[in-house]
Amino acid sequence: MIKLTKINTLFVFGVIMTLLFSSCKSDYLDKMPEAEGYDFDKVFKDSLNYRNFCEYLVIHPLFLHLQNGVSPYGSFDDISDNSISTATFSGVPSVQCQIGNYYAMRSNGDAPMSNNTTWGETWKHIRIANHGIRNIEYYPGSETSRNKILGMCYFYRAFSYMDLARRWGGMPYLFAPLDASAEMDIPRLSIQETLKLAAIDCDSAAMYLQDVIPMSEFQHPTRVAALAIKSRCLLYAASDLARYENGAGEDLWEEASFAADAALKAAENAGYELVPWSDYYYVFKDNQDEVYTKEALFGRRAQINWGSDAYTNTIRPPGILSGKYGVAVNQLLVDDFEMQATGLPIDDPESGYQPQNPYIGRDPRFEYNIIYNGSTVMTRKLQIWQLDEATGAVGSVDCKYSISPSTPDMGFTQTGYYAKKWMGQTWNTTLPQVWPYIRLAEVYLNFAEAANEAWNSPDVKDSRCLYSAAEALNKVRNRALMPNVHSKFLNKNAFRERTRKERRIELCFEEHRLFDIRRWKIGTLPENRDIWRMKITKLAAGYDAGTYPTGFRYEPEFLMRRVFEDRHNLFVIKLDDTRIGPNFKQNPGW
Repeated sequence: MIKLTKINTLFVFGVIMTLLFSSCKSDYLDKMPEAEGYDFDKVFKDSLNYRNFCEYLVIHPLFLHLQNGVSPYGSFDDISDNSISTATFSGVPSVQCQIGNYYAMRSNGDAPMSNNTTWGETWKHIRIANHGIRNIEYYPGSETSRNKILGMCYFYRAFSYMDLARRWGGMPYLFAPLDASAEMDIPRLSIQETLKLAAIDCDSAAMYLQDVIPMSEFQHPTRVAALAIKSRCLLYAASDLARYENGAGEDLWEEASFAADAALKAAENAGYELVPWSDYYYVFKDNQDEVYTKEALFGRRAQINWGSDAYTNTIRPPGILSGKYGVAVNQLLVDDFEMQATGLPIDDPESGYQPQNPYIGRDPRFEYNIIYNGSTVMTRKLQIWQLDEATGAVGSVDCKYSISPSTPDMGFTQTGYYAKKWMGQTWNTTLPQVWPYIRLAEVYLNFAEAANEAWNSPDVKDSRCLYSAAEALNKVRNRALMPNVHSKFLNKNAFRERTRKERRIELCFEEHRLFDIRRWKIGTLPENRDIWRMKITKLAAGYDAGTYPTGFRYEPEFLMRRVFEDRHNLFVIKLDDTRIGPNFKQNPGW
């Protein structure tokens, strides 16, 4: 019997890549946390222990989204152009990114999106998945459970590499655990090459997984989830950041279209659907299993206690909502919510937008995602303004100023808005939360973007696909009670912009925006870099009600210029790991 022994650990790519068993002829199995106290037979020749070993992938996510308490403060949309954190001390990830200090993010425990711990955990997931695949011949359980293990391991290897590629760029693709004699200085693949291999792993996962699983197994992957992640991998691989990384790469738009189409067919055939607008809340929150399992193709559940750091530091702002920090939404994101009646952007003269009554008649997703002056949350009406004209007082209960007339107190909004998406609807109550790693709405949007690029028109419907690009986009819009995309946008270039804005609206605060502006390579543009606010003045008696129907004057104005350079399209790799050898290089500009 092969015994576990203590041997020196080996650092590979920033994770302790322990000297794991790599073939049946090896004479050792290194001790590792997942197999503490076991020998090889007890780990891989016992069906329960084998499953428990691989279940690490499910039980221990790469990092916890919004449930880490103070890690992060605010939302990870705060390091994109969607929002900024209302916590403004130096260690807050959004504050570091605003000044371009991505180096500090590496060691910042409050920045699990990009720090060394998440980097290491991602490689650990790959190692575990590779062991699950490599040693499957020893698994003594049923064929059904064997397939479940293989599908899960292929899925998580793909999912981990997808996350590595969009955070840190292309990586060596490890198909087996590294043994003690393996060459450590492995050249990095391109982003496109890495994502194409991840897409192949998604196909392998789909061979073994089921379309539908019991609700009790919600946090496990399905065949539909594997095909959906494949659509994301190929969409990213087709986009500018990956395609033009090393000159002119492959044109993968058609492949991305077919991948999204296959995922949509599988999902619709298996009974998945975009839930009705009346149930949209339950895709993200509460315990309506029969709702969120219809749309969330792969995700995780959590319980957020009312007084927990997770609620007060990352979701609920101070003031009338009794939180500590919130997410201050960029005015430019607010501007992207169209007018519901016309389906036109607010800068279109025919849209029906009223600058001095700016929040009426907007896309219903505006009310769902944004807290604004006068909005109601948990039966409480928020008061957000910077100046009371009658009294001269600076600030209000939900936008408090006490020291500086130009800077709100810590925790209060700098922009005139807060994010609402992850807010519950019942006061002083635990919030059951669903975090969708990928949901059906994204797959429709993936198809819409890819198909428009592949066939040069949103109206072209390839005979092999269920939808045209416009039809897929309209599925998402119509669910939100929005009209079809306006006819003036039904050409390739205009539709591309509408699709990008639709992604921004539908997927806001779900950690997509940063990766979208990176893959499109638009983060350096002022409209995708700068933060604007709404200056709000409560008017004194005698104001012109015809001009100011709400009793407030609304004036959008510039707030800050975020630092975003081309090198910020990828995070900094853990420095120790770029010193393994000359082949494993740091990302450009770092």
